[in-house]
Amino acid sequence: MRIEAITRRKIVVELNQEDMNTLDITYDALDYASVETRRVIWVILDRVREATGCDIDPSGQLLIDAMPRPTGGCILFFTLRGGCAETAFGASDRVLRKQEQLMAAFEFADIDALLDCAAAYAKSLRFEGARLFTLSELYTLEGRYRLLLCPALELCAVKRFFSEYAVFCGEDSFAACHTREHWKRTGGDAGFEHLGGRTLEIKGPRALTHFQAGNVYAGIEN
Repeated sequence: MRIEAITRRKIVVELNQEDMNTLDITYDALDYASVETRRVIWVILDRVREATGCDIDPSGQLLIDAMPRPTGGCILFFTLRGGCAETAFGASDRVLRKQEQLMAAFEFADIDALLDCAAAYAKSLRFEGARLFTLSELYTLEGRYRLLLCPALELCAVKRFFSEYAVFCGEDSFAACHTREHWKRTGGDAGFEHLGGRTLEIKGPRALTHFQAGNVYAGIEN
């Protein structure tokens, strides 16, 4: 079980297949109307409390997003919300939302960082042959570039590669939806892995929006 505290109001928990077996739950069976799912959520929140000190009250206004992991297990996003009664735990069946596709978001300060990363990825494919993602979408805004991708490996491995060139912006549905709504799609249909030898048109001033990731708590005993 891997626990990441983005903020005190947003916690990410990654469960591998062994974790799921230990908790005696499957991704398909996750449903907050189920007693078994509620039991699992309570157990996970206890682990979060022990690891981070964040005391998330399941009776409060909590929203859970669940996404399957490429190699088994799932990722759970716990978000404390205020002023919205319909998202209160137990008040709506939408308290646990399932997303069938995980899209991680990475932001590049400028065209140079983007193309350097694309060239490095093309080189890694030639020598290692292991794809980091199954599909990608590229967007631009005021000289910056944001890449959305669906990981083919563990998310930590994907983040490790891209962190040298880009800022990690999130892996929940909000990051992808916000990018698609406010950024302009670019790069055509060629895909990120084919950008190594290409040049994209630069428009607008260059600027970098800084994002500070939270603490990571790995190796939590089940």
